[in-house]
Amino acid sequence: MKHYIFDLDGTLIDSMPIWKDTGKNFLLSHGFTPPDNLQEIVKSQTLYQTAEHFQQELGVPFTAEEITSEIISFVEEQYRTTIPLKPFAKEFLEKEKKNGAKMCILTASEASYIHLALNRLDISKYFDFVLTCTETGLYKSGPEVFQTAMERLGGTPADTIVFEDALYAIKGAKQGGFTVYAIEDPVMDQEKSEIQALADRYFTSYKELL
Repeated sequence: MKHYIFDLDGTLIDSMPIWKDTGKNFLLSHGFTPPDNLQEIVKSQTLYQTAEHFQQELGVPFTAEEITSEIISFVEEQYRTTIPLKPFAKEFLEKEKKNGAKMCILTASEASYIHLALNRLDISKYFDFVLTCTETGLYKSGPEVFQTAMERLGGTPADTIVFEDALYAIKGAKQGGFTVYAIEDPVMDQEKSEIQALADRYFTSYKELL
């Protein structure tokens, strides 16, 4: 039996353009100049970790909870109404579900808003469960969170494939001995050559998997 662990943002849904400028816009709206390397800093963090960074390192005078809440209030509407699926993702999920694959979502995003998109896009039915990094207290920069998802699915490294778009997460999964399929996302273009070199396979579209 096949076991699939899917990232969500940038892998199943086309949400990375929403996130690309969210942190910068938050800082600007409160009178702070975003550091030049902001995207590099936050791309491997959960939203709460980013909020803590804004508070502790940049001096934003709000609690991490308040920062998180304000950012969620913006992105939540996008998840509820506009963020689309990656092309042919649903067709691939449907095919694999019919073939008996067990699948889950493992995401650094938060449950409070991701289910709005999953339900609107009608893809929740394909997954045995949705697991967030916040729930586990683990992060995708290391293999443990992928191992946690695999064990819950009932898989092994030999029969589990991880679908990802971000280099740091691909590195984490590979450390755990997983086969990794990278899905192209334009936001990750700067890391494209490294991703292609590290992933077991690289796809520009789920159409290639049908």
